[in-house]
Amino acid sequence: MEFKDFFSILKKRISDGADVPYFFRDLIAMITDVSEEEWGTQKDPSTKLTKENTLRNYSKRGLSKKFAESIVYRLDRNLFVESINQRSVTVRELLADDFKAYDATATEANIGELLADCFIEIIRSSAGFVQQSVLEKQAQQKNALELKNKYGDYLVNEANHTCPFPGCGRELMISRAGKIASSYEVSLIDKKKAPEVNNLLALCPNCYATYSIDSSTKVTKQLIGVKKILVGHGQNVALLENLSLEKGIVDVLKKVKKLNQKDLSNASLDPKEITQKISPEDDFALYMTINSYVNAYYVRIREIMTNADKRGEIDYDEVQYQIHAMYKKLKKAKKSKVDIFNEIVQKIHKVSLMDEILCQIVVSYFVQSCEVFDAIA
Repeated sequence: MEFKDFFSILKKRISDGADVPYFFRDLIAMITDVSEEEWGTQKDPSTKLTKENTLRNYSKRGLSKKFAESIVYRLDRNLFVESINQRSVTVRELLADDFKAYDATATEANIGELLADCFIEIIRSSAGFVQQSVLEKQAQQKNALELKNKYGDYLVNEANHTCPFPGCGRELMISRAGKIASSYEVSLIDKKKAPEVNNLLALCPNCYATYSIDSSTKVTKQLIGVKKILVGHGQNVALLENLSLEKGIVDVLKKVKKLNQKDLSNASLDPKEITQKISPEDDFALYMTINSYVNAYYVRIREIMTNADKRGEIDYDEVQYQIHAMYKKLKKAKKSKVDIFNEIVQKIHKVSLMDEILCQIVVSYFVQSCEVFDAIA
């Protein structure tokens, strides 16, 4: 089915008389959350929106490859089905009658699913993805099931239960009728290589289905990079798993959480040590994060830690030792400064169950006080 025919059916039944450009935007919003700014289409300087003539041409001649590529990995089948199913029974019946020329099984009950699948196929074809034959699909489904049974649990945990495809982030495990069910497939990263664990990712059904017919080497390189990040994170967690943290850290975080603007008003400090350890040119985002936290919180946290140590609530020397031990272990594993900072933050977050931003503040304190990072040579 061509897009112009699909568009004509939908406009006739659910546009409520809207003009072509307006309805086109509505239709795209039914299938994806990609904003108009991300479409890659030429904009009208006066409205900052896609030119009206461009959208009219799409409705007559079909979607451009560039436009289809901008949304193809962020399609939401359920969103489209829900939008159709919210229409009246009469409207769904009319849509089903119109669609029977393309699929004789169309009914008022299933028209939402049929239209969604048709729309997704049109977008994928417009993006240049070659649809698979029935035999190819069956073979792929069989292989995917075998890989899911063998590696699925590991890969889902590796991805922290969210789809790691760039820009996606859908949950890989969902709740249905009070029960947890999987919502993912196991995909090869480099399709020319063997299905080994380092060449596999757990993806949501949409990203999996789209990538399975995408031959783009650019996307493959992106996923190779994603896999390296996930593997690196797993290694960092393993390095820190056997290190316990002084319970006093939790008390410190609780006290940090109670700090207010009055407490911080006179707590300024020129963080000279940070520039000696972190280069703004090399790690600007990390530098700015630590620099801002140190300026705001360093003096007060030092007071809190000192007083807690005097009262015997924490062993400050032991806390310093443990933080420094984590740093040395990650440094020995040749992790980047950003990885080291994030992994120590996550470790403290895990044992304290406190807000992650508070954990970042505490780790920034230890960067300033020399437990984390060495001076730049």
